[in-house]
Amino acid sequence: RYVLDAVAKCAVPPASVRLQDYSQLNVGLGTRLIAERNLPTSVTFRQADAFDTGMLAGLKPAPDLAIVSGLYELFADNALISRSLGGLAGAMEPGALLIYTNQPWHPQLEMIARSLTSHRGGQAWVMRRRTQGEMDQLVKAAGFEKIDQRIDQWGIFTVSVAQRV
Repeated sequence: RYVLDAVAKCAVPPASVRLQDYSQLNVGLGTRLIAERNLPTSVTFRQADAFDTGMLAGLKPAPDLAIVSGLYELFADNALISRSLGGLAGAMEPGALLIYTNQPWHPQLEMIARSLTSHRGGQAWVMRRRTQGEMDQLVKAAGFEKIDQRIDQWGIFTVSVAQRV
């Protein structure tokens, strides 16, 4: 939603915006939000696997900005994260930007695990908390250089920007 809100405020819309989610339900809801905001046909929402390295590396047009928000903490396996980041790096030209989020700490981890089960077929959602250093190392290993970071006052959420080298 926040990406679509930002695009809707642009005086000159981006040449292309491609949003992706694994869930067809979420894709349908996102497509409806695009229509409600009367965004141009260059703004699309597609069903896709964020860990499909080949699909990501083949993105056309090559993204000059990629945003991965609220995804990697859902998965414990760093190999999955590396595949995703590697696919994005394969698609992006040097100088392109990656915005990524992290949750190094969360005070409601157990409540979330017991309450939110939709992406795991009814199983508990136990977030994979990574230190910021661990997340930044995964990003660097994929071919990006971190250039900035913001963190909330409680140290729960971070938003970082890295550049493809």
